[in-house]
Amino acid sequence: MELTAHLFQQWQAKSYEARVTVVGDRIFAVTIHVDSENGLVDWRSDYDSHTYNVIQVPEQVRTGILRYLKISGLAFGAFDFVIRPDESWVALEANATGAWGWLAEACDLPIASAIADELMKE
Repeated sequence: MELTAHLFQQWQAKSYEARVTVVGDRIFAVTIHVDSENGLVDWRSDYDSHTYNVIQVPEQVRTGILRYLKISGLAFGAFDFVIRPDESWVALEANATGAWGWLAEACDLPIASAIADELMKE
């Protein structure tokens, strides 16, 4: 019998989700709205049903994200959140190698330039 690790998260009622890409101290946040049952459970299962909007991150969330990166010694992170019907943000995960290209393209965000700027810092 083979064993593997699993991570289970409690279901969160949600209005939509957000991917927050951070480069240095620059934050690029995009809401991910889905229009399918599968996408509601996991947006990665139905990219065709997505609509995106650039959003401002609440100050408390912004402060927490930047603190997380500083403590972790990271200059980049992709953070996923559920935004509940009451507009509260629930963190799902932080990914040090998270994808960002499709959101940069869809929302005309200068994430690649921010990464280049960060790499050029002394």
